Amino acid sequence: MSVPLLRLEAVSRSYGARRAVDEVSVDLPPGARHAIIGPNGAGKSTLLHLIAGTLRPTTGRILYAGHNIGRWPAHRRARAGIARTWQHPALARPLTAVQNVLLAVPGQRLAALRPQPRAAIAARTALAQVGLAAHADRPAGQLAYGDQRRLEIAVALAAGPRLLLLDEPSAGLATDEITRLTQLIRALPADIAVLLVDHNLDFVAAVADTVTVLHHGQHLATGTPADIREHPDVRRAYLGTDAPTTPAPATAAATAVGTPVLRVRNLGASYTGARVLTDVTLDVRAGRVTAVVGRNGAGKTTLINTIAGLHPSEPGTEIVLNGHPVTEIPARRRARAGIGLVPQGRRLFAGLTVDEHLALPRPHPTRRRTVNARQVLDLFPALAQRRHHQPHQLSGGEQQMLALARALIAAPDVLLLDEPSEGLAPAVVGQLAAIIISLAAEGVAVLLTEQHLALACQVAHDIAVLDRARIIRQLATTDIRAYPTELHDLLTVPTTTPT
Repeated sequence: MSVPLLRLEAVSRSYGARRAVDEVSVDLPPGARHAIIGPNGAGKSTLLHLIAGTLRPTTGRILYAGHNIGRWPAHRRARAGIARTWQHPALARPLTAVQNVLLAVPGQRLAALRPQPRAAIAARTALAQVGLAAHADRPAGQLAYGDQRRLEIAVALAAGPRLLLLDEPSAGLATDEITRLTQLIRALPADIAVLLVDHNLDFVAAVADTVTVLHHGQHLATGTPADIREHPDVRRAYLGTDAPTTPAPATAAATAVGTPVLRVRNLGASYTGARVLTDVTLDVRAGRVTAVVGRNGAGKTTLINTIAGLHPSEPGTEIVLNGHPVTEIPARRRARAGIGLVPQGRRLFAGLTVDEHLALPRPHPTRRRTVNARQVLDLFPALAQRRHHQPHQLSGGEQQMLALARALIAAPDVLLLDEPSEGLAPAVVGQLAAIIISLAAEGVAVLLTEQHLALACQVAHDIAVLDRARIIRQLATTDIRAYPTELHDLLTVPTTTPT
C-alpha cells in the first residue's frame, strides 16, 4: 500500500468551547479524488483551511508527503505543492485572466514589467487547460461567474500542485457549467490529488472515488459515493430528511396586487462599453416574490447591482421605488429609501461579530416601520447563539443568514437577493425558502436571482428569464408547475435573437 500523500490524525480546531472540527482522521493517497460533504456547519471549509495553513489545528497532526506541516505557514505549504480555490472566487479583478495566473507561476517575479517567457507559456497553458484561452486578456472582473471559477482553478494549476483543494467549486454554477467542471477535474493529471468540498451530490459522485461525511465537526462516514448516498445517518444529517415541509407561496389570487413597489423600465448596463443588459423591464409588488433566472453570464448580478445603485445604468433607464424615481441617486440613499440587498458572496465584514453587523444598518427616520435585532434574530435561531462570533467562525449557512439578517434590520420595502442558496446544504436551502416565503407574506417585495431552479419555482410567484442581455420571457409560477419543461427548455436550449 502506498504512503498517503496527505494524512490527518485526529485533527481538531476549536473556537472557545465550540469544536468546529473534532478529531477528524483522513488518508489521501497520491492521485486521489476525495470529497468532503456534510450539512452547513459540519466543519468542511474549516478542514480545508487547516490543510492549506490559513488556520492551525488546536490538536492533532497534519502530515503531507511524510512531513508534519501543522505549524508551516500557508506560503510554505503552497511552495511544497498544496494549491487551493476558495468558497467564493478570490481573484485580482482588475487584472486580466493571464495576469492572475502569472501571479501563481513559480519563479515569476511580481515586480517584473514583463513576464519571463517560461512563465508566460505556463500561464497560457493553464488557461487552455481550463478552457479559458480565448479570455486570456479579459479582466477577471468581467468574466462570467462560472468562468471566474475556472480561472481560480487555472491559477491553482499554474503553481504545479501535488494536492489541489477545491472549496465549493460547483456553487452558483448552471448545469452545463457543472458538466464542464466535471470534465475538467476528470481530465487533471493522475499525479495531482484532489480534495474537494461540495454540496452537489451528483457532482461529487461524478468526480470523487471516495467521500467523507462530517457532521457537527465529527467524522460520520467514509465510503464510495454509492455507499454514502444510501447511508441512513448521512441522509438524516446531510439531506435533512426529517426537516418540515416548506409551505408554498401564496397564490396570485390570495395576494394583493396593486401599484408595484419597484418599477424597472428600459434598464441598460454596460462594462467597458460592452452592453450586458438591454431594455430590462420588471415590476415587483408588495407581498410577492419575483425570480430572475438565466445562465451564468446572462447579467443577473449586474441587474441586482444596477437596481441597488452599485453599478451605473445606461441613459434611458428608469428605476422607481414607491412612486419616487431613484435612478439618479447613489446606493446609500437607495438603501435608506427602502432597498435592501443580500449580495452574492455575502460580503460580510471579517472583523465584526454578528451583533456588530446587526448594529450597522439603520432605517431612515421617515420609514413607516422599524425592525430591531431581537425581531430579526427570532427568524434565525442559530445566529442568536453566535452573537459574539465573527464570520470566519460561522458556517456557510450561518453566514448567508447573517447577510440576510443585516439587510432585514433596515426594514426594506424591497429585498434584493443575489444567488441566496449558493453553497448551502439542502436542509438549509429549505430553511431559506421558508424565510423568503414568510417575508413576502408580511408584505415585503422580493426580487431574487437564483441558479437553484427548484428553489426559484418553490418561492416565487413570477419568474423572468434573462438571456442575451434581455428579459425574453415572464411566466407565472403556476404556469411553470403546469408545464415544467418550458422553463428548462428556455434555460438549456440556445435561444434565437431575443425579440
